[in-house]
Amino acid sequence: MSKIRKKAMLRLVLCAVALIACIIFSVLLLSGTFDGKTGGSSAPAGDVISADASAISDPTADSFTASTPEETPAEEAQPEATPEPTPEPTAVPTYDGLSVQPTTYYNEGEQPSYTVTPDNNLNMRAGPSTDYDVLGKVPAATAVTALGTNEDGSWVVVNYNGIYGWLKTEYLNS
Repeated sequence: MSKIRKKAMLRLVLCAVALIACIIFSVLLLSGTFDGKTGGSSAPAGDVISADASAISDPTADSFTASTPEETPAEEAQPEATPEPTPEPTAVPTYDGLSVQPTTYYNEGEQPSYTVTPDNNLNMRAGPSTDYDVLGKVPAATAVTALGTNEDGSWVVVNYNGIYGWLKTEYLNS
């Protein structure tokens, strides 16, 4: 038998072993035998197993008490499913003094920082265009934090000296 055929046969055998292992794992998982819990019990169904808290090695376990089925009412045996709370929608911030609000808002901690280029004092505008009113000036080489951006990312909203305004990203260094 040639070396190529031996390698092909070896690969075929390895694939068959992997397939069989996957099938066995799937059957165990679907039957509940392999559910991720450690340990097991060889006691027949209906026998009560008791353990004391000192035998439990889980540092997060408060205590463990064994109870017989007669002591536990049927209502307590299966707790009610509690519905998941509906998350409240996050309020979109509005920035006073702007004619146009950003289309994208940055979350706190994810806000990019920029520095105004050293050779430009930038006009802060009421909207993302030179057609909007000038609200103030940001001196050259000043660090600013973007709070939001327009749709194409060419302008960002910043807060400088308590005034919100739009700055052109072309004149900012990241």
